[in-house]
Amino acid sequence: MSQIYPGADVEKLIKILHHFGALEGANCEPNGIANAALYLASDDAKYVSGHNLVVDGGFTSVKISKAPAPDQVL
Repeated sequence: MSQIYPGADVEKLIKILHHFGALEGANCEPNGIANAALYLASDDAKYVSGHNLVVDGGFTSVKISKAPAPDQVL
């Protein structure tokens, strides 16, 4: 992201990433990724096999990029 948006600070990059998802009000946080991994490693997922668990806030199901152009970031 820092290569696509050179000069953008960390807070700005986080704000851009939060707008990638299609689920209104839900942001990608490290805990969300960790919880998905823990689910797959838990007994609750004992019958889950051969599945790619996509944790992307609906981005790949909608495929509409809300990312600003690099020149619109700063």
